[in-house]
Amino acid sequence: MCRKTAPDAIPDAIRGAFPADTAHAIRLTSAVMTEAQINKFAALHHGLINRESARRLGLTDRQIAHRVAQGRLIRLSPQVFAIAGSVETARRSLLAAAWQTGGVASHLSAAWLLGLRDSAPARPQISTARTGGRSARGIQIYQSRDLYSAHITTVQTVPATDATRTILDLAGRVSPTELQVLFDRASRMRLTHPDRLTDDFLQISRPGRPGAAAARRFLRSLNQDLALAESDLETRLVLTIRKAGLPSPIAQYRVTANGHNYRIDLCYPDCMLAIEGDGFSFHGGRQAFESDRVRQNDLVLAGWRVLRFTWRQICFQPDWVVGQIRSALGLAN
Repeated sequence: MCRKTAPDAIPDAIRGAFPADTAHAIRLTSAVMTEAQINKFAALHHGLINRESARRLGLTDRQIAHRVAQGRLIRLSPQVFAIAGSVETARRSLLAAAWQTGGVASHLSAAWLLGLRDSAPARPQISTARTGGRSARGIQIYQSRDLYSAHITTVQTVPATDATRTILDLAGRVSPTELQVLFDRASRMRLTHPDRLTDDFLQISRPGRPGAAAARRFLRSLNQDLALAESDLETRLVLTIRKAGLPSPIAQYRVTANGHNYRIDLCYPDCMLAIEGDGFSFHGGRQAFESDRVRQNDLVLAGWRVLRFTWRQICFQPDWVVGQIRSALGLAN
């Protein structure tokens, strides 16, 4: 009869059944497999491994300490290690911070990770449960009473607040214009929606919650003409126009000119006034440059007046931009 061997007895059985050199070869093979698993895990996690995962892959705390002493692992914190030679990146720092604190990337860090802003903050920004987080130097930590699992996602193995929660968390911490730009970009990426923003706000809103008043004002200001804007530049331009008290233009207006179908960034159809935002990246390239000139000529020949503004003008000369539009609309100051 075949007797099953308990898993815990396998090493002893191997040592008793094979010559010493064969047993050594088996142990060496096991070590190589563990090494391969660790390297595979680290490759998927920006060159990092945490103590819990290392244990699951077969390393003891003593073996971890030995690897640190050998320089094969770099100790970033008691729980987090980097594979020697791995490249330090913003994502690696963010994941290390999340593991170290037991939290998730949030606020500006989450916005960058999700693609809602172009640069990461100087220090990782992490949200932790109020009762469960660990403090850490060099990390900006936000303790939260309402860090629900439904508001957490994973981006390239880094845990983070989702776009909706990130926008709500940033209300009151960034300017209203920046908040609108973040929301607009998230909407274009289909990461959030006004209804979901409202639902999540009602779920976490409470008296005294940081940013609650700013979030409420932002929700009241939301409307569809901004959601239709196709770039951050257009969003900023619409907000500049609104702030000046001018009528809100229509975004992405469809028009036919000289037999071609076009969409105008922003326009006042009754005045036949088209307003275009020229961003460096959005309209880049020789072909785009040529097409834009044909497009503008077609619009002018069809009776449209066209005003064009650059990113620098919209961001740093908003009064001049408003003055140009006001004059074109025939409005007094």
